[in-house]
Order: sequence, then C-alpha cells, then structure tokens
Amino acid sequence: MPDASGSVARVSSEAFVTFDNVGVTYGSGAARVAALENISLSFRAGDFVSIVGPSGCGKTTLMQTLAGFLKPSHGRVTIEGRTVDGPGADRGVVFQQPALFPWLTVAGNAGFGPMLRGAAKSQRTEVVERNLRMAGLWDFRDRYPYELSGGMQQRLAIVRALANDPKILLMDEPFGALDALTREQMQEELHAVWRRTGMTVLLITHSVEEAIYLGTDVVVMSQRPGRIMERIAAPFARRDERNSRAVKSLPEFVAMREHVLSLIWRSGHS
Repeated sequence: MPDASGSVARVSSEAFVTFDNVGVTYGSGAARVAALENISLSFRAGDFVSIVGPSGCGKTTLMQTLAGFLKPSHGRVTIEGRTVDGPGADRGVVFQQPALFPWLTVAGNAGFGPMLRGAAKSQRTEVVERNLRMAGLWDFRDRYPYELSGGMQQRLAIVRALANDPKILLMDEPFGALDALTREQMQEELHAVWRRTGMTVLLITHSVEEAIYLGTDVVVMSQRPGRIMERIAAPFARRDERNSRAVKSLPEFVAMREHVLSLIWRSGHS
C-alpha cells in the first residue's frame, strides 16, 4: 500500500539502510510460522524511523535482522550496500530493559564498548565524560546501576550504545517500562541526542504518539506475517518547537495519530 508520497519502499541511490524483500520464518512443517513477509524498505542516513504495528507483527524481528542477531530466511539487509551478516560496532542496540552490568559503575558501563575495542585509556576517559555529561549522568559516574532510577538506567543504556560511535541506533521499546512523565522526558532526551549527533535511528514502539512525535518516518506493519502497510512522512521531529504537549495537540498531529491507529486496528481485526 503506498504512502502519501506514493511509495512504500522509497528505495533510492541515497539509501543508507535497505531491507530487500526480507522474510523470516521460524520452525518447519506444521510448526512453521512466518514472522515477516516481503519487507522492502529503505531509509537515508540521519533519518529517524519509527516502526509500529499490532503485537506480534514482527517489529522486533525486523530490528534483529538489521542488528545482525537474526538472518533472514530470504532477501537481504544492507547498510551502505554491504550485506548485514552479523552484529557490528556500527550498530548500537538499546532494549526495553537496560541490561547494564551491575558490577560496573556508571562510568564502567559507559566505557565498556571502547574498552573491548582496545581504545586507549585517555580516549575512553574522554568518550565517557562527554557522553555522561550529555546524558546528565556525569555526577553519578561512581554509582552503580542499582543506585539509579529507571529513567537514569535507560539513559545509561543509551550512553553505552553511543560509546562505540555507531552509525545506527536500534531501539526496541526503550521506554516501555517507564512511567508516563519519565517517558516523555526520555523522548526529549533521545530527540536531543539525535539532533546533536545526526545519527540514524530505528525505533520499535507500541506508542503511536511516540512514533509520530520522534520519527521522521512512521512505518506501520500488519498483523503476522508482518508486512509494511504504509509509510508516512512525519514532520514533527524536525520542528524547533519541542513543547511535547503543544505538538501532540496540533490538529495535524492528532489526524496522523488517528490514521495510524485506524491502520493498526484494521490490521488486528482483519
């Protein structure tokens, strides 16, 4: 189904990430389950792509093929024309649960990636300080994860993903376990990081409001087997106005939200 620009795939010479007719199937015979089917999608460097859809539609599976955790059953995923065949430092991944190392301090968690890469201590120190200051965690650098609030832990998880200077940040429901106020604060912090770094972001979320507010593009997936129902260009992420309540009350925001919700509703009840 085409989007407002007349295209689902939006494949062009400027494509940075491309899903080329990707399908994922689990099991075989009577136990065979098709999770994704005929996914063709591309986006440019610097885009913020939000993926939404009904539960079980394959959003996380799609992200895992880009992360390199899962190999497609058919088709291929490429970054700058190179096939993704496993995890890599060019992709940072943030999950719903922070998955921090409890035995390391905040600074230790933030510098874990550069340490594994063999970066010099002076370089690690500079990267850790810069990212922790950016996330408002510098004053907590000697604390341990259990001493942080949920929102602070998730900020640290994002910092740890950024420490390797990835080309793409992959986020799977990163704010799903947070209360409403902390979630909105984290949305603002993520948006600020994206604006500052120009990084490409792929966000998996169940929140349609979050997807539209943060994304330059919103991709709506169908019920399993997951297919792309529609891709919608969202203008709100690039606006200078960041009063979230004001933006989310705009008539055009509400109209887009209701359109996306109706797509998901129809898919889940078809």
